[in-house]
Amino acid sequence: MLERLSETGTHFLERFAAVPKHGRNRRYLARAKEDLYPGRPDLAQYSHQLKSGWWVGTNYSRASIKKILEMACEVAGLRFGTDLVAELGTDE
Repeated sequence: MLERLSETGTHFLERFAAVPKHGRNRRYLARAKEDLYPGRPDLAQYSHQLKSGWWVGTNYSRASIKKILEMACEVAGLRFGTDLVAELGTDE
C-alpha cells in the first residue's frame, strides 16, 4: 500500500517518514534499511525495498500493520475503512 500511495506524485513517502509517531523504537519507513530497526541489525532482514529506494519494515503484528495503514491514510488524506479497506485476518 505504501508503494501504491507513493505513486501519487505527492511526495507521500517523505511526508509519511516525517510523521513523528512511528513505533516506540522503530521506523516504519526509512531511506536506509538499517534505520528501520535501530540497535537491532539482526532484524534488518525483515525489510523490503520499494521501487523508490525507500525501505519498509516487514516484522510487524497485525495491530501494528493496521496502525501503519491508518497513519498512511491520514498522510494521504484518505479515510481508513472507507477509502482504504484492508482485510488483515485474525490472530487465531
